[in-house]
Formats: sequence, C-alpha cells, structure tokens
Amino acid sequence: MKYEKLLPEFSMYEAAKANIADRKVQTAVSFYGKRYTFDEIFALIDRLADNLAEEYGLKQGDTVTLCAPNSPQALIAFYAANKLGVAVNLVHPYIPPEKLSESIARTDSKLLFVYDLYKGDASAFSVPVLVSGCGYFMGAAAKLYYKLTNKRTMRGGIPFEKYLKDRGAAETRPVRFAWDEPAVYLASGGTTGEPKIIAHNNFVFNNLCAKAEEFLSEPLENYTALYNVLPIFHGFGLCINMHMCMMMRATNIMCIKFDAKRSAKQIVGERANILTGVPTMFLKLLGEKNFTEGDLSALKDVYVGGDSVPDSLVRDFDAALEKGGSRAKMYIGYGLTETVTVCLVNTIRRHCPSSIGYPLSATQVRIVKDGKILSAGEVGEIWLHTDQFMLGYLGEESVPFETVDGLKWLKTGDYGWLNEDGFLFFKQRIKNMIKVSGVPVYPSEIEAAVQSIAGVKKSCAVGMDDPVRGQVVKLYVEPAEGADGAALIGQIERACREKLIAYAVPKKIVLREKLPVNLIGKIDRKKLEEEKD
Repeated sequence: MKYEKLLPEFSMYEAAKANIADRKVQTAVSFYGKRYTFDEIFALIDRLADNLAEEYGLKQGDTVTLCAPNSPQALIAFYAANKLGVAVNLVHPYIPPEKLSESIARTDSKLLFVYDLYKGDASAFSVPVLVSGCGYFMGAAAKLYYKLTNKRTMRGGIPFEKYLKDRGAAETRPVRFAWDEPAVYLASGGTTGEPKIIAHNNFVFNNLCAKAEEFLSEPLENYTALYNVLPIFHGFGLCINMHMCMMMRATNIMCIKFDAKRSAKQIVGERANILTGVPTMFLKLLGEKNFTEGDLSALKDVYVGGDSVPDSLVRDFDAALEKGGSRAKMYIGYGLTETVTVCLVNTIRRHCPSSIGYPLSATQVRIVKDGKILSAGEVGEIWLHTDQFMLGYLGEESVPFETVDGLKWLKTGDYGWLNEDGFLFFKQRIKNMIKVSGVPVYPSEIEAAVQSIAGVKKSCAVGMDDPVRGQVVKLYVEPAEGADGAALIGQIERACREKLIAYAVPKKIVLREKLPVNLIGKIDRKKLEEEKD
C-alpha cells in the first residue's frame, strides 16, 4: 500500500475511507448469499454514527462494548464508533453475562452492542443494549434457514437495525483521536496468563495493514477477496481480516462461525485469495472433499498461527493446495495481542521451515535469559521491539516492557530461539511450561513428537501434579478416525521414549474422541489442565 497516503493521525475509519491502495473492487462484504458494496457499507456506517450521536450523545472519549460474531452489523458498529472518536471494547461472543457486565464496567462503556443469539437479558446490564439479528444482512435463502434453525436467546433490548435508517447526508464528521487515546480494547491472557484488557491506538492497526505488501506473495492488485473466519475480538481477525479488507479494498467473505463443510464451499465458490486461521481449522478443511477435491486456484496465501503448528499440517495442506491448482503455501506467523497481532511471519520471499517467521519492518527480536542477550541457537525468553506496541493494560501501571539502550522491549513470556539468519523458532509459552523434578519440559516438543504418528489427529500435553516430581506430563490425544486405541497408545509411548528426554515422556496418556477447543479453534489447554482424571 502507499505509505505516503497514510497519515499517522488517521482514525481507522479515515484509513478505511481513504482507499490508500487506489483499488476499484466494489464488493466490501459477502455475507451468506448477499453482497454489499463499499459505498453501501460506508453509508450504513455514517447513518449509524449520526443516530448514535443524536440518540445517545456518544462523543470522543466514550467507550462502547461490542459482543458479536463476524457480521456486517459488527463491522458497521465498529467503524461508526471509531468515526465518532469512541473506543470499542471487543469481547468474546460467548462471554457469560456476569463477565460481560464486568467488562462493561471496567471500560466505562456507555452502550452495549450484542447479537440475537447471545444468552442474556438486556435488563441485567447497566447500559442501553442494542440487539442485532444475525440474519438481517443475509441473502433470502440463508435468512430463512437461519430463522428456522436458530431461536433468539437474547431477551429484551433495542433493535440495532432501527439506527440504520437513511437520514440523508451524513451529519457527523470523523474525529481524530489523540496519539495516546485508546481506540480499541482487546481481552488477553497477558504475557503471564493473567486476564488483561489491552488498549491500542488507531495507528498500530493502520500501520500493520499498510505493511500488507511485505507478507503477501503477489502484488496487491491481484487480491480481491479474503475468507474471514477469525472473530473480530481477536487481534488478527480485527486487523488483518476486517480492517485490511477495508483498507486494501478487498471483499470480506464473512463467516459467523467456522463450519468445515460450509466454509469449504464458500472458500471454493467465492474464490477467496487469502485464508487465515488456527491449526484445528485447517485440519478440519483437510477432511472435507469440497476443499481437497475443489478448485483452489484462486488461493494465493494461507496464514496459520495462534497455536503450535505441526510440520505435518504444513506438508499436508501444501499438498492439498497444489492438488487443487493453487501456487499458495501455508505460512506460519507469530504475534501477541500486546503487538496487535502478527509481527513476524514466513513469506514467499523469506521462509524457513519449522520457524514462526522473520520480523516485519520496524520489528526486532532478541532472546534473553537472566538479563543476558543470547546467541543464535540458544533458548530463552523472546523479547520484541516493534512499532505495533499497545498503549498498555487498562487500569494497570505494571507493563511487561523494559528499556535497553534507548529501545523499548516487550518481554513476551514465550520461550524460543533465533537461527543465524534471524528466523524465530518457538519453544513454549512460559506459562504453559511443565517442570518435572525442576527440569523444564516443553509441551510443544511432546506434541510434535507424537503428531507425526498416523493415528494421531490432535494432541495436547499438560502438567499433572505429582507428590515426588512436582509435576509429570499428561498427554491428551484425539485419535484419527478408525485408529486402534490400544495400539495407538503403544506407538505414542515408543515415539516419546525415542524422541524425548525422560522427563518429557508422558506419565499418563488419555484418548478423547474430541479435544475441547475455544471459539477460534485453538485447543482449550486451560480446560484440560483443570481436569482431575
């Protein structure tokens, strides 16, 4: 994209409206059988901004909370608030009402946007509640199916759609935020695993999207559509999926919730150029004939992150892409909510197998242990310096930053190492590390050791309390269809003894028909850690 057109003081609304890519793609959103142009989407954003300013007096410095899955309503609400200078607190669509109330209070939100299938009661919240119908923007057939198969569970509230009515020419003008003024709040586990609310300004989102040509494999003009399954409460889903589509004028093929069969049809049928997701999503796509036997020639790039990525998944997915006529490859990236999202990534120009990427521009990486900067090949904590840093944790003065030689560094809480060429390799999140008799054991290494076994579909290693060793390893495994359980356990035990240090060999192996995953498809490690069997 053309950096010189992207002013540092632009809000996200202004950056999206500016079309700095000078592109002519007309369709902004494709949503279950219906398509909306950029002109239509911006008209709806402007109408909503006008109505919210008049009805609720929203103004610069206020905050609203948005609790909704990927949908045109969520996009419109986000940019309408941003146009007014209002910060948006993005929360998980499945968050319990009590936690949602806490988030509203912590961010001092003036308004709640929620969707019709949220399980709650508007009267339980201390602010006005605007409720959107997920089927509202769908095509006729999809809308009918949605109504027949879903029952509204959100009780009460004000219909969101009433504020989309045409009021004539837009009355509100875009507000520019101060540099240190939050535009977005995102929930995170923090670098230590403790729940945090992270504040970001507009610049970091606009700036990262403007780096698109650094990681895309082809010239920008060759891209017309991105398949958007990662939710917008996730930094990647909000920035690289939703906002980048708006800034680069590409079609956002929206998906409320990932379903492998339907998603495979959408990806192939709507000729998506870019796929982004987590490992479990791509594993499920490999099980769908609509994908593995479909025409994939439109796909140009596939990006995966958010969890440990087995080498076998990359090989299998690359093979499926080639079979489907695509020249795309699966590329692994790395980032944290504290840096918006990805700040290192493998690309067609810079690629190293098994690594989690090479730094984007204005990003530096160092490996530190006991205050000492380590050499290539040595394992320690990953520290990052980048132009994508958060403003900070809401309501907390303590932040995981350290200034060294005039540069601000983020202590990520992740273990890894760099090779001689500057590619980063991930070992483990420090908070997930298991200590057996005081020896650090990395779940990612255990999972990698068993993932190549044909009968293993997914795996997750967690720590289990032990009176003698402090902790030992418990390995959860989701077997592939048709795998013999007893034989598979034997294979896993042999593989672990052959490939791992003795401390890392699982003390207990548990086979599960399905491993639990969260909304964005990552294995729910915390839920498994809490199990006592």
